[in-house]
This record gives sequence, structure tokens and C-alpha cells, in this order.
Amino acid sequence: MEISNQKRSRTIKRGFFLIAVLLLLPILFFVWKEMDMVALINGGVFLLFIFGFQFMGLNYVHYQSDGDILQIRYYPIVSFFGKEYSSIEFNKKRLFKAQVERSFLFHELHVEIKTREGIAEYPEVSLAALSSDQIQAIREDLAGMLPEKRQLHQ
Repeated sequence: MEISNQKRSRTIKRGFFLIAVLLLLPILFFVWKEMDMVALINGGVFLLFIFGFQFMGLNYVHYQSDGDILQIRYYPIVSFFGKEYSSIEFNKKRLFKAQVERSFLFHELHVEIKTREGIAEYPEVSLAALSSDQIQAIREDLAGMLPEKRQLHQ
């Protein structure tokens, strides 16, 4: 199974930059008109928008589970300090626990695998930019990989 939110990520990124420009234009206008207090208020709204977008943690996600290997590649859709490309890749037989959790308003994927030293936990992956159908498909695919005694937690 292969799931990617490439088109949705592109739309989110374009929407982000469009809204950012639309928020910057009034700031420039008010600075030009020497209405400093109004410009500062608009600047505060702009900063809240930027921080809010970063808080949401919207990621491009490419999930692939064909064959014996499970592969999840992800990176932030909008990043101001360079993209941090991340990847999770392991043999499906090593999957110990998979959990799609809803935290606040968004979904996150938690994965644990068996290693020689014990259980290793991967960093959580934000699924906020995926559609609910894609999240459900990932949930079902992971549930099929787990032994019956350890079903997928929701």
C-alpha cells in the first residue's frame, strides 16, 4: 500500500504563502501611511499566524508498505530553517506496536519495533496534513501487520 499527500501538501504550502502575503500587504501600507500602532497590531497577527502554522506541524508524508519493508518518509511542508527530511524504515516482522493518536486537534503516528536490545520507539509523525481516509487506511494497514494479541491502539 502506498499513501502520499503530495497534492494536498502543495495546496497547503501555496495557501500558506498566499495568506502570508495578504497579511504582509496591510503592514506595509500602514507603515507607509505612518500608522505605526496599526502596523504593529497587524505584525502581531502575522506572527501569530506563522507560529500557529508551525505549531500545527503539517508534514508531507509518504507511507509505503509494499513487500517486507515498511517505509515512512516525512518532512515539514513549510519550514523557515531548512527542511528536516526524516525517514522510518524497518522490516514489518519487527513491528511491536503502532498507534495513531489524536492529540489536541491532530493525529500522530507512534511506532515501536523489536530490536536485539529491546523495544525501540521512533519519534512521532504528525499526520495532520493527511485526509481522514488516508489516516484510516494507514491505521488499517498497520493493524494488519500486528499480531492479533497486540491490535492497533486508537
